Amino acid sequence: MKDISILAGTLGAGFIGSFHSYSLAMQKLVKERHNVNLVLKCIADTDQKVRQEAKDRFGYLHDEEDWQKLITDKQINLFVNAAPNNLHLEPCEAFAKNGVPILCEKPLSGNADDALLMLKSAQQEGIVNQAAFIHRFIPAIRYMREIIKSGDLGEPIHFRSSYLMSDYLDPNLKMSWRLDQKVAGLGTFGDLGSHHIDTARYLIGEIKDVFASARINIPLVEGKKIEVDDAFASIVTFDSGIVGTIEASRVAAGYGHFGRIEVDCTKGSLQFQVGKLNELNIAEGRNKGFRTIQVIGPEHPLSDFWWDGGVQGSHPIGWVECFVHQMHHFIGAVIGKNNVEPLAASFKDGYRVAEIADQMVMSWKHNQRVEIKFRD
Repeated sequence: MKDISILAGTLGAGFIGSFHSYSLAMQKLVKERHNVNLVLKCIADTDQKVRQEAKDRFGYLHDEEDWQKLITDKQINLFVNAAPNNLHLEPCEAFAKNGVPILCEKPLSGNADDALLMLKSAQQEGIVNQAAFIHRFIPAIRYMREIIKSGDLGEPIHFRSSYLMSDYLDPNLKMSWRLDQKVAGLGTFGDLGSHHIDTARYLIGEIKDVFASARINIPLVEGKKIEVDDAFASIVTFDSGIVGTIEASRVAAGYGHFGRIEVDCTKGSLQFQVGKLNELNIAEGRNKGFRTIQVIGPEHPLSDFWWDGGVQGSHPIGWVECFVHQMHHFIGAVIGKNNVEPLAASFKDGYRVAEIADQMVMSWKHNQRVEIKFRD
């Protein structure tokens, strides 16, 4: 079979953009390579130093300051949007009109209205679309989903999750786009919370109502008033009637980068921590306690992605490898080898997460439980 030519254009060369660029560059080194000739055509970013470093490091042929130059390059037939939230809608709509498949970083947009426009544009043009919710490509979380769906632990009855960081407690904290409501749209609800909202939907099912509270603990940064929250907690109810809690904070002292996801079922419970990426804790029965397994064996999800299954059993993976899993899945959807859903998040998922996050903010502002009404 003749290789398919894919020429990738990436918007955003900063922190998360480097993850996606790495993921593109690594596609030629994974065990099960797609039959594609993948070329990193161009990367765009307003920061000249950052984009040129990304160009040299990952092997892009060109770099541009203006993202519009990506649109006019008709050779680009795959688009990765790793820009700040306010630059998700317009570029994605433009590429959708060109018929180009899109992988867009989470949250899909800074508000549900724009996310809905992105979804409708992608649906109207019939393009492959994927929202970058990386938790879905952590083998341990994928295995959690498999265990829950198997029914081996009975029916799910409770969901809990936390995403905690301490970066905003830095006394020398600098103003960034995540602190600017005009750029970010939401604070921790959209930035950190969207990860766990999507994971809750991925593991348990759709969310039907929310009650949330939040706080702006750091009101001024470099003399500028901050209008987005930096910590929130929410009670959620799923369509199935299950209750759950989702919380996130950037002002949790002692937590560098901590994530915890827990699911209780009628016959046992499951625990996962981001800091222990390859581990899953399982309790089987009421009083037996938890046992820890390494999700790296040949019977586990994605175990043969990098090496033969027998070798993988003694070789854990890291955070960036999960981004490579994600990109591989997206390219597979682009060439028709697999579907985006249900293992990955589509723009529909991205919109629904944005809608839930928006309604959490509404609940906080009005101090009342809010029913989620999806518009898609």
